[in-house]
Amino acid sequence: MEDPFIVKRCNKIVIHGRRAGERPQPPAEATAWFRICDARTNGFIGDGYDDQLDAQRECQRLNAASSVSAAHRHRAEAGD
Repeated sequence: MEDPFIVKRCNKIVIHGRRAGERPQPPAEATAWFRICDARTNGFIGDGYDDQLDAQRECQRLNAASSVSAAHRHRAEAGD
C-alpha cells in the first residue's frame, strides 16, 4: 500500500521591493518550498515548509498515524 501523504516541491519566487529613488532592484530569487499532499485527494495539508526535512518528518508522522488508524478500523470491522 502506498503512503497516503507525500511531499511535493513547489516553486516560490521572492521579489525584492524598492523605494522611489533607489537604484534598480536585484533580480527575483527562485527558491522552493514544500507542501504535504494527500495522494488520495490531491489536496494539500497545512501551510507548507521552507525546509524539505521538516516536511518529510511531518509527512512520515501523518503516514504512521494513518496506518495505525487504518489497522484499528480493520480490527473493528473484523470483530476483534
